Amino acid sequence: MQKDRSEYWLQRVYGSRSTEELRESYDQWAPDYDRNLEGARYQNPPLAAGLIGRYVRPGAGEVLDAGCGTGLLGDILMTLGYDQIVGIDLSHAMLAQAEARGVYRELRQMDMSEALDFPDGRFAACVAFGVLTKGHAPPKAIDEMLRVTRSGGHLIFSISEPAFQDGGFKERLAALDGSGLWDTVEVTPHYRPIPDSQTEGDLLARLFVYRVS
Repeated sequence: MQKDRSEYWLQRVYGSRSTEELRESYDQWAPDYDRNLEGARYQNPPLAAGLIGRYVRPGAGEVLDAGCGTGLLGDILMTLGYDQIVGIDLSHAMLAQAEARGVYRELRQMDMSEALDFPDGRFAACVAFGVLTKGHAPPKAIDEMLRVTRSGGHLIFSISEPAFQDGGFKERLAALDGSGLWDTVEVTPHYRPIPDSQTEGDLLARLFVYRVS
């Protein structure tokens, strides 16, 4: 039953035709989100924590968890000693689930298709997993993530392969690579974020790490 529900919600969020529809879908999914994705063997939180641990030391400064959802990643990071985590998400109900974990310094509702309400260079790192994908945050979200990350800080994020190839991310990353604003640190091989999903199990993504100049 959990797998059946996860398939329903995955199809619904990936098929959303507007920001409002996406927000409403996540608001309704929030109470069962963790259980549903656990049944589909969701890979992003542990992979994200591994990369963050490789490049961002605990105590380096605030970490922005952009598109934090129910706080799965924040929970892991707090256990690993990161106690300055700020989370943003489109969904109020998702943020309520994240708040209940008690691991975020600050949680705010924001739309990643718009300008982020943070000053330039506030964060030691900005991370986003499962957000730069079809029907979710657009390529210009990367520019905002870059803006709010300080010089010497890191951007660490996943991009789904369909979004990379056909959603404008390939071109945006190429432009930023030649801008002098950041340096490429690591790009992983492809992996499957939701391998046990019947409908999204073949979806591929990669993880990207950049150091801000």
